[in-house]
Amino acid sequence: MNLPPQLAPWIEWLALVPLEMAEPLGQMLLRLQPLVGRMTGVAAIPDTLPVGAGSIARRGPYERLLLSEWAVLDAAPDEFIRRAAGNELLFSAPEPQVQRRARLCVALFDAGPEQLGEPRLVQMALFILLARRAGEAGAGFQWGILQDPSTLHVGPRKLRVWLDARTCARVDAAHLSRWNEALASLDETDEVWQIGSSGCAALARTGARVNIETSLLEAGLKVSITQRRASRELLLELPVPDVGARLLRHPFDLVPAANSPARTDAYDTLSLVQAPLFGLSGNWLAAARERGGVVLHHVQASAAAQPSKPRRHHDTPLGVVVVGKMLAHVDSGGDFLTLARFPGKAFGPPCTVKRPPPEQFQMPTEAGSWMPTFFLIDHSPAGAGARVFMLDLAGTLGCWAVYGQKHKHISVPHFQFVDRKVVGITQFEGTLLYASSAANCTTIYVIGAEDKEAIEMAEFPMDAKRVLFGGPAPKRECARWLCALQRSDQHWLLVDDNFKVTVPLTVDDGATVMGVARIAPQAGSAPALLVLSADRHTVELRSASANCVVLHSAQPIAQLVLDPLGERLCWLTDSRELNVRALHGREMLLHVASAPERDVA
Repeated sequence: MNLPPQLAPWIEWLALVPLEMAEPLGQMLLRLQPLVGRMTGVAAIPDTLPVGAGSIARRGPYERLLLSEWAVLDAAPDEFIRRAAGNELLFSAPEPQVQRRARLCVALFDAGPEQLGEPRLVQMALFILLARRAGEAGAGFQWGILQDPSTLHVGPRKLRVWLDARTCARVDAAHLSRWNEALASLDETDEVWQIGSSGCAALARTGARVNIETSLLEAGLKVSITQRRASRELLLELPVPDVGARLLRHPFDLVPAANSPARTDAYDTLSLVQAPLFGLSGNWLAAARERGGVVLHHVQASAAAQPSKPRRHHDTPLGVVVVGKMLAHVDSGGDFLTLARFPGKAFGPPCTVKRPPPEQFQMPTEAGSWMPTFFLIDHSPAGAGARVFMLDLAGTLGCWAVYGQKHKHISVPHFQFVDRKVVGITQFEGTLLYASSAANCTTIYVIGAEDKEAIEMAEFPMDAKRVLFGGPAPKRECARWLCALQRSDQHWLLVDDNFKVTVPLTVDDGATVMGVARIAPQAGSAPALLVLSADRHTVELRSASANCVVLHSAQPIAQLVLDPLGERLCWLTDSRELNVRALHGREMLLHVASAPERDVA
């Protein structure tokens, strides 16, 4: 962007808005930056075990004497004694371990009527300054709205969500009391910033207080920051009214493609590590980008349909669910998880929940490969409510649940265990299907949207290493599903859609089993294993009676995915070309070339 050099520290944020608004916003950042300052550290605490040698000193114990000095003792003892007497000997000085800086910065904003309009411009600038300030200090950044004590948002990339968080309610004593309870668990080194008007009472845990008020005698806003009993004030000039109004109402309109912070060097180069994920209907497909983020593609009904533009999500989530044409996701931030864009009142706005203890539910500390994530919702007043399911690294299935979606007061999502030793799981429309294996018995369960507890569907007297599920048979009054159980590395058991007829099948040529589907598109056709050949070029359907080649790729296949209904096949090649077509067809429904394509969404 063609901006003054002094605005370079905030280029990633200023790139979110058009150029004519970026410079006025940048001038506000420059004026407020001295008031905010840098994130303060804490006093260094020497450790009994040094982390390394940091320098050379003239004093110290002789076990840290440099080898060159010992050489002087061997070659010239008298010179060694003279240097010792004159404090000229050299010792290695240990590098002490120091306490880290504050690990978390929490910013709480007053979004009430006193802060609407021009004060919101100052709040926007403070949001950017505090987020970057925490990032420079290696600390986490969380923010919330004083009128909404139930939600604490994780991560700085939430400026759009913050802009929508306006309310006509004023901050009252009940809001402050609930925030005091929520902030009581913070560490003493964590910072809490309260940003609003001077008429609002202070929180018990506030480390810095920002008051934004209109000046009656001069043009601009009076901004004061009180921190550690020191107060700093500034009369801040604001952008012209037209620019200020656009910043608050439509800040992201007409942003050039090259100006996005995630677009400076990140393309839609897809990750070969993470398999793409179909939505429940198979019409949408989510794929992970190599440099972070997710791109959502619409899978057309036919090759003749006009392709639509992809949608992009720039954060790297812990788990994703494609609900309709929306990407619901679970984000990780420190000791908290954020559930965002899930349908319903409970999970519709971003919802922050505490991460379960690692000894009970093993989740990765950082976002990487997606954890299996699923969503069910029951709209009845006293029904099963809304639930976000996740399968952890040890095969434990848990969920965050809120019951009674139509009650006036919806409870905070709470975590609960569903089952352990889960070896297979999938979701169809309104139904979650999973299998657990223990004590020489594999049991298949189903959870419907209205079911509060899992219902047992079938039981097999065997231990299964893995269980795969296929789509239900079409036009059946009672839905049944295909199933394949892996008994050993090479031996599988195919189960029909009544969970009664079982057929053993051996895969001993080095091929990898990727799913289970029907050998033919006709209803009632036999179940078959979807396998990827050892050279990763050929995809077959193998049943007890026949083998059928459904795909041959000139490039090696890195990832192969079948949609939940078993109708569409997606494969990602080593050259990062993404393809989707019908399992029993030749018509290409989606093709994304490997050439880097700039993010223009």
